[in-house]
Amino acid sequence: MMTRRGRPIGFRLSEASKRAISESKRGQRHKQETKDKISDSLIVYFRNKNPLSEELTNMYCNIDSNGEICEWVTDNESVIDSLEDVMTLKSLRNANRIELTVGPNIEFFSHEITPELIILFLEAAEILGLDPDEYFDDLGD
Repeated sequence: MMTRRGRPIGFRLSEASKRAISESKRGQRHKQETKDKISDSLIVYFRNKNPLSEELTNMYCNIDSNGEICEWVTDNESVIDSLEDVMTLKSLRNANRIELTVGPNIEFFSHEITPELIILFLEAAEILGLDPDEYFDDLGD
């Protein structure tokens, strides 16, 4: 008979055990393959948790007096939810969050880089006769 690895369900670790485990893991790095698998699984999880079809339904069915939009979204739900290059508003807000870590402190802040702002930056770079990459780098200094 095979035994399961790990602790029994509901087992609580002491704070000292948690700290010891945390210390033993410090400095360990995941392989790129593992990082990719984690990333893919998170994308699938959040895609299923906040599907695009649900967001479209919530946004447009209130103003859809004859039900055409809601019916179209329902009929095309699987296609809409499988789109990889379209993000929900919640995904866009989360994509705009940047994580900064300094020691054990983690802080989040949002930025508002919109397509319009990028176009303005590109136009400014063109007017100044600069390479856009160099112009963006200079803005960060």
